[in-house]
Amino acid sequence: MRGRRTVGWVFAALAAAALGVSLVVLIVLIAITALQAGPITSMRAVSGAGISLSLRSLDIPGTRDSLAYATVAQVEAGSPAAGLGMSRGDALIEVGGTGVDRPSRAWDTVGAAPGGREVTLPVAWMPRSEVTLGALRATSVQGAPRVVLSSPSESAKAGALRAGDVLLAVGGIPIVGTRQAWEALVVAARTQGTPIELSLERDGELQVLRWDPTVRAELRFVRDPLRAWWTFLTTLNEPRYPERAGLLPAFAGSVYVVLVMGAVAFPLGIAGAVYLEEYAPSNVLTRVIEVLVANLAGMPSAVVGIIGLEVFARALGAGRSILAGGFTLSILILPMMIVAVREALRAVPQTLREAALAVGATRWETVRHHVLPYALPGILTGTILSFSRALGEAAPLLLLGAFLFVTYVPQGLGDSFTVVPLQIFEWATRPQDGFATVAAAAIVVLVALLLVLNAVAIILRNRFQRRWSG
Repeated sequence: MRGRRTVGWVFAALAAAALGVSLVVLIVLIAITALQAGPITSMRAVSGAGISLSLRSLDIPGTRDSLAYATVAQVEAGSPAAGLGMSRGDALIEVGGTGVDRPSRAWDTVGAAPGGREVTLPVAWMPRSEVTLGALRATSVQGAPRVVLSSPSESAKAGALRAGDVLLAVGGIPIVGTRQAWEALVVAARTQGTPIELSLERDGELQVLRWDPTVRAELRFVRDPLRAWWTFLTTLNEPRYPERAGLLPAFAGSVYVVLVMGAVAFPLGIAGAVYLEEYAPSNVLTRVIEVLVANLAGMPSAVVGIIGLEVFARALGAGRSILAGGFTLSILILPMMIVAVREALRAVPQTLREAALAVGATRWETVRHHVLPYALPGILTGTILSFSRALGEAAPLLLLGAFLFVTYVPQGLGDSFTVVPLQIFEWATRPQDGFATVAAAAIVVLVALLLVLNAVAIILRNRFQRRWSG
């Protein structure tokens, strides 16, 4: 007896340790993901100011080195940035006194700036080439590339540049191309500060000028976490700029696919479980069906995707549509639902069936009016858990051919679609700054949704569960 108690305590301790480790790992993973998603607030603050940034690089002639800089890829009309005169093609040099060599530097600076919900920071930018320098002309002198300033802009004239000047170097960076001349100004302003040392040839003589072509102003940023997350959830996806990425098309696609899946799997799962548990005779065929259902419940999701591709997308002509996606996921969860519903039906005491049959009820009346109502909490719990599994699946829909990103909300069952797991995969595989952050934010949304569904399942079970005495 003492040995049995010792073994029991050992197993209880191991179970408690495993549960504790699992909870700690889950909490740590969720915390890390949430921290990685934190910069979405500052990203939305920069976007709210009207700026979308992209990363560019300048290859230094004669070396293998390259220097990065952040260019303004988009300016929203009527925004604070547009009011300051910023436009597409400008390069962001500084935010809050910090040099910006990539978009993430600007987001981090805005996020770390002291202050409350609203913060105003000094920004410096380099206007696009035609505004900063004017018209340039590429030529060649004794086989060497040269860049000639053919028509200087007002900014260049203010810096004492003249038509016909040959630009030789900017901040020590040799000038070999028209686009590279402006990029050298941007990189020199960011790495060496202003004014910038400009070497040129004028009337056959070498001259050195010092010039500050940057524009400086104060820009207001609004850091609102609730607004940032709500905007992320309710806007369309912009695949080019992570600060404007939205989860609405993927979220809507997930909802539509799950609704189609539920309309197919819920009645079929209940019907199959009722037949196997209440009507099927105990013979070899029934046992074979039960074994097949149990094995199908553990079938790899990738295999389900191949079945959906061949049967629904190609054979039945549904294509890469919401309808095909819902049917494919219904195959995935149908065996699990049958198993869960059968367990719920088995929990109903046999005496209840016998009492109903004893008063003259038919088999169907017994199942319909007594067994199913009392098994309903277990059925709903199993259904919600099955739906949670399908909601997080990406492999079946990826093999089916669902799009990795969609920039519109699907309007019908025949429309192409994407879902949240696929959108996370697409964002996570992008190398540009910011997409890892929006992928982490989408993971937080998906995990929150799954936790809500599991909490609903637990509440239903605890509220409606009935204890039966034999």
